Amino acid sequence: MTAVRHERLGDDERDLARERLWRTRRTRGGDATPEGGELLLPEVFLSVPTPWLWEGWTLPSSDRYADENAESVAHARTVLEACLPAEPVPREVRAVWDVPDRDADTGIRRIGVPDVLRRLMRDTRRVTREQMAAARAEAEVLAVPGVPDAVDSFVGLWLPYVREQFADAAFQWIAQVDEEDRIVPWAMELALSFVERRCAAEQAVWMLRWTVDVPESVTALKRIAADPAVGAELRALAADGLPGS
Repeated sequence: MTAVRHERLGDDERDLARERLWRTRRTRGGDATPEGGELLLPEVFLSVPTPWLWEGWTLPSSDRYADENAESVAHARTVLEACLPAEPVPREVRAVWDVPDRDADTGIRRIGVPDVLRRLMRDTRRVTREQMAAARAEAEVLAVPGVPDAVDSFVGLWLPYVREQFADAAFQWIAQVDEEDRIVPWAMELALSFVERRCAAEQAVWMLRWTVDVPESVTALKRIAADPAVGAELRALAADGLPGS
C-alpha cells in the first residue's frame, strides 16, 4: 500500500504499482472473505448463476446460456425492469464507472473498483453488504482513487453499477433471441428508457442494432440518433445502425 501511495510516483508508475499489488494479493488470497451476509439484490437476480463472466451475466439454465423459451424471455424482461434506475445516472457517476481499464497511450492496466467487485462477488448471492464493505476496504488498500470513506456511500455508488452489468448481459442475450414476437415492443421500449437514464445505454443501442429487422428497433434508433440529450458517440452508434447507413 505504501508503494502505491508514494507521493513521488507518477500516474503511470502508480498504475503499475497498483497492478503488482493487485496480483500479489490475489495470489496470496489477501481479498478472501467469508460467504453469507445481508443480500443487496432482489430475488429476481438470485437465480442468475454466474454473474461476473467476462461476457456478462447468463440467465437461468442448466447450461452456461439460457434456452430461448418463454420462461427465459420473461425472466430477462423482469431482470431489465428491476435494473432500470428511477432517475438518470448522474454524469459524474458515469465518469467514475466508465474509467477505461487501460491507458489509451501506454496500454497500462488500471485496477479499479470493478475488478475488486468481480473478485469478491463471483455469484449473485455474494452481492452483500458485507462483501461491499470488504470491496471498499480492498479498494482502499489498493489506493484506488475516489473510494468513499463510508460503506453506505460505497454501496450507493457501486450497487447500481452491479445492476447495470445484469442489464448489459440481458440486452446482449435478448439480441440473440430468434422468436422476435416475444420481445416486441417491450424490449425496444426498455432500450429507450435505459438510454434516457444513462444506464447500460451502449448495450441497449447494440440490442436495437442487432434486431434492426424489427420496425420498432428502427424507430427507437431514429429517436436516439436525433435526441440532443443523448451523448454524441451514442447518437452516432444509433445512426450507424439504421438501414442504409
